[in-house]
Amino acid sequence: MTVTLPGSVGAVVVLILMLTALAGWRRAEPEDLTVWHTERLATFHVWQAGSPAREVWDHPDAPVLVTIPAGSYLQGSPASETERFPDEPLPTPASIQHPIAVGKYPVTRGEYASFIRDSGYRPRTVCRGYAGETDLLPRWHFSWRRPGFAQTNNDPAVCVSWYDAKAYVDWLSRRTGKSYRLLTETEWEYAARAGTLTARWWGDDPARGCDAANVADLSAKDRFTDWEVANCRDGALFTSPVGIYRANGFGLYDMLGNVWQWVEDCAPDGRSGGTCSQRTMRGGSWHSNPRYVRSAVRRVDAAESGYAAYGIRVARDP
Repeated sequence: MTVTLPGSVGAVVVLILMLTALAGWRRAEPEDLTVWHTERLATFHVWQAGSPAREVWDHPDAPVLVTIPAGSYLQGSPASETERFPDEPLPTPASIQHPIAVGKYPVTRGEYASFIRDSGYRPRTVCRGYAGETDLLPRWHFSWRRPGFAQTNNDPAVCVSWYDAKAYVDWLSRRTGKSYRLLTETEWEYAARAGTLTARWWGDDPARGCDAANVADLSAKDRFTDWEVANCRDGALFTSPVGIYRANGFGLYDMLGNVWQWVEDCAPDGRSGGTCSQRTMRGGSWHSNPRYVRSAVRRVDAAESGYAAYGIRVARDP
């Protein structure tokens, strides 16, 4: 016997089925990670045989870390820093009391995909991705898997919220048996400066950093003609594979540029009713004009927000 649904009910059923299928498509694994895992395991074994100085690598699925020493520095930007924003704090003495193991690179797409597959975690982040416009805008189909542009598994993971970043470090802790976490703002700026006092670890001039950071530059201005950019070419329009530019003095890559990196801290005005809804990130990104790619700059967004330029860098105490 054939059952015919009333027109309105049938339309609703069809819509539900379509939305279910689309949600499944959005969650679908983007690719087989077999090759990535095989290559990663081989690299891990080579690393174990060589045991590079100051590096820590707890598990093939975990990021490589670099141990940076304890020390003191001036946090913030001096009034003489020409690009500083008025609300940036003036230099204040800050100390790191003990060595810290810091991610050598931002967390990569492959590392993040491995976390998603192993943990079953389902991000609920609304991602602002690239849809052809100058600005990044939210679309239902954007996610860390599909930010609106192509990525390799060696590119930094993007469209990651602060909550996603916290879920990732919690998973890393379970996976490795070590206590992973996000950096604090004080730790992050110390690691980014690597002993320097200039606006950027390579100096004050953004145009001298295209071999050191992936930022909005002349490569981007070819597409986004109204952007304010650094007067040099870094060769990348969107994200670039981690580690292809110069490292700073601590041996850390992409501390500035490529992706903004969430830190642990609540934003200065982000706490309400005992909870923190606004979180902080540092470092600038491929999407950032030069003024934002400085060691002292802070960006604030809602803890649940994603963006095709928001990523993660991890830390743990060695």
